Amino acid sequence: MKDHYIDAVTGQLVVDGDPFLIRGIELHNSTSSSAEYLRPLWERFAGAGVNTVLAPVSWELVEPREGEFDFGLVDAMLTGAREHGLKLVLLWFGSWKNGSSSYTPVWVKRNPYRFPLQFDAAGTPLDNLSPFSAANRDADAAAFAAFMEHLARVDGREKTVIMVQVENEVGLLGAARSHGADAAAAWEAPVPAPLVDALRSGASPHVRAPLEPSAPTWGALTGDADRTAELFMAWHYATYIQHVAAAGRAHHDIPMFVNAWLDSIVPDESSRADVVFAGGQAPGVFPSGGPLPHVSAVWKLAAPAIAFLAPDVYFGDFEIPFKDYADTNTALFVPEMRADAHGVSHSFLAIGKYGAIGVAPFGFDSLGVDETRDLRRTYAQLAALETEILRAQTQDRVCGFRVRAGEEEPIAFGRYEFVIKAHKERGEGENLGYGLLLWSGEHTFIAAGHNFTVDLRPDGDRPVAVLQADELVAKDGELVPQRRLNGDETAAGTRIRIAENPDRVHGFMPASGSLSGVVRFSLHSRERSHGSAGPAGQRPVVVDGG
Repeated sequence: MKDHYIDAVTGQLVVDGDPFLIRGIELHNSTSSSAEYLRPLWERFAGAGVNTVLAPVSWELVEPREGEFDFGLVDAMLTGAREHGLKLVLLWFGSWKNGSSSYTPVWVKRNPYRFPLQFDAAGTPLDNLSPFSAANRDADAAAFAAFMEHLARVDGREKTVIMVQVENEVGLLGAARSHGADAAAAWEAPVPAPLVDALRSGASPHVRAPLEPSAPTWGALTGDADRTAELFMAWHYATYIQHVAAAGRAHHDIPMFVNAWLDSIVPDESSRADVVFAGGQAPGVFPSGGPLPHVSAVWKLAAPAIAFLAPDVYFGDFEIPFKDYADTNTALFVPEMRADAHGVSHSFLAIGKYGAIGVAPFGFDSLGVDETRDLRRTYAQLAALETEILRAQTQDRVCGFRVRAGEEEPIAFGRYEFVIKAHKERGEGENLGYGLLLWSGEHTFIAAGHNFTVDLRPDGDRPVAVLQADELVAKDGELVPQRRLNGDETAAGTRIRIAENPDRVHGFMPASGSLSGVVRFSLHSRERSHGSAGPAGQRPVVVDGG
């Protein structure tokens, strides 16, 4: 049995035999290039409720001379993480990072004849190693294998590193496909038979293979030319990365994934008002061939050593990539997103609604205390509820949400229905509420997050009310009741309030709601009167729940 793996049934990350929820941060690209620079930051990470740090490992630094390896920075990260009870996800910045090849060693950059670049249609070289080159592939694979062999040796017992990302936001910028001599030869070659079969079965929304029994060349595929070029690049990037990943897994078998620089294309413009503004509308404006959902079938065929594809999300409607990647992968993980309030407010949505194994806002190491308030609050709540969330994810008993003022989010669990709204009453309040609702027992629920209310809908013709509500706080690793909420704090048993800001007073009669942002509550419903049955002419109240 592996120590760390993705459960194929639940889609959860298993670490040391137990499901694990990543409360992550990703470091700036250059932070991990200096152990001294990184050393004072570890305590700050741990103090923010973070349990996992995502950090780059640079090919140029681990192999400064061909065949000579220096893993001192890797060892320093292992030491720092262990001393502060943190896990690591290491990011291999090898042949490609953000659509370029800036992290390759000097001895690679200085020898473009041995380690060729790609070219645009005009013959201009692009800062991107060719995925059609065996020399490029084998050099990267040898370095990655040495890195993973080192991890197996120095981390095989402690198991601090729980996953590895292979390359970073791969794809070609500046052209839809490469036009170098090696790429031209690959373009004229037959399309691999498994991919032809997949295309004939509808694996791509944009490209089809002719039905003739002979294997077509790439140019013979039907569909948009740029989309065919993108598919061509996706196959060759994925094939290259499969070779690199397999070389590493031979030494240390832990989950490996690739991440994507998103495009801004929405499949159905009529049904999606917002778009994922990121890399642009056309292949080559966003990195062509990267692991986007519409080419995910190619990646899965060509790179079976990769456990899942992951989106880096910064702009637009975050829910679009959350859903797309959850639908097309065994696991959803968000290795990069904005670390401000806007980005962090999507954490519960990813984890609660789409079953994500975790999130990792980018650049926490450069932010001040005030700028990380939302992240720290959210991670404290996720840490307190981790066991409950992981159990509920496998039973469809948790739903994350993010609502703006004036919006309503309906949620139904069993016989109970709820309406989530942003909590804005009197005075000037925030316009956004976010969190999750978790069904923990037959009539018992947990609400957690920031600045929202949970209104109760009737159970048929029977009114539903709060039977009991307790504000929960974390103590010695467990959630314990602090205040019994009632009266103003529950609107006389009709609503659960999660406070916006404990320091802000709304109107002349403030109601605090939950200050910790976590409430466990139980419900009961009453049967309406249907005739004379007592001094007041009513039947006895029928109560269930508790």
